[in-house]
Amino acid sequence: MTAASLLELIDFDAYERVVILSPHLDDAALSCGGLLHALQGVPTLVVTLCSGNPPPLLSADGTRRLPPRRGHVSPRIRRAEDIAAMHSIDAAFVHLSFPDAIYRRSLRTDKLIYRSARERWVAPHADDNAYVEELHQLLRRICLDLGPILLVSPLGIGDHVDHQITARVALRLAAAGASLLFYEDFPYVANPDSGRGGGDNPAAALARLQLEPGQRFFVPVDVEGKMRLLRHYVSQVPVLFGSDDGMREAIERAQYDGRPCEMFWRATAPGAARAPRSPARPVRKDS
Repeated sequence: MTAASLLELIDFDAYERVVILSPHLDDAALSCGGLLHALQGVPTLVVTLCSGNPPPLLSADGTRRLPPRRGHVSPRIRRAEDIAAMHSIDAAFVHLSFPDAIYRRSLRTDKLIYRSARERWVAPHADDNAYVEELHQLLRRICLDLGPILLVSPLGIGDHVDHQITARVALRLAAAGASLLFYEDFPYVANPDSGRGGGDNPAAALARLQLEPGQRFFVPVDVEGKMRLLRHYVSQVPVLFGSDDGMREAIERAQYDGRPCEMFWRATAPGAARAPRSPARPVRKDS
C-alpha cells in the first residue's frame, strides 16, 4: 500500500494535544522518535504504561523484597533513561505505575501471569483483565478530558502482550471519541523474526485487532537524530541492537520510498464505513 506524508496531510493544530502511548520505557522513542522530533512545538504527551516497580514479595521472614527476573533492568534505572530522552527533545511525559507483564500477578492465585519469556508473546491472559480495565479507566481520564486529541498507539507488531493490550485499550478510547493513529512497532517491524517470530507484519497485527487497513502514512527519519535519542536508553541498546552500528542498521532498514521512515496507520472495522479523515492542513493560497 502506498503511503502519504503524515506531516503534510494532518493539521496538528486541530488537536488540543497529541498523545503517544508507549507500552514500555522506550517504545515511543523507538517507534516515534522521528515524529517526536518533528512535533517539537506541538503540544505532545508521551504516556508510558508499564513503568512501575514490580510488586514486592514477602520473604519467609516477613521482609519485603523485589522479585528478580533474570536479564531485566530495574524500572528505576529505565525511568531515569526515559526522563533523559524526553528532556532531550522537550517532550512532556507521564510514567504510569503499572508493572511490566513479566511482573504482573493473578488476583486469583497470586502467581505470575506470564511466567516465561515465551509467554509474553501471546494474547492477553484472562487473569490480566483487571489490569486492562484499570488501565482503560485511567487513560480515559488522562486522554479524553483534554479536548480533541490525536491518540497514537502501537499496532502490536511482534505480538508482545503489553503492546497488544495498549492497542486494544486505544481502540476503546477511539470509540469514546479520540482520533486514533497506529504506529508500526520498532524494532519488530525492521526484523520480522523478532518478538514472537514467524514474520509478523502490519497486516497480521491489524487482523489480530479485527481491523482492515485504512490509510498509511510516513514520517522521514533523521538517522543521526534518532540515534542520539535512543542512546539515552543505555540499558536497552545492547539488548535490542547489540551495538551502535546495529542500531544504525536497524533504523536504516525500516524504509519507505528509499529512505528511513517511521510508518503509521489509520484502520477501520471490517465492513464499516470509512472513518472520517483526520483534519487536513489548510492549503495556503499565494497572495
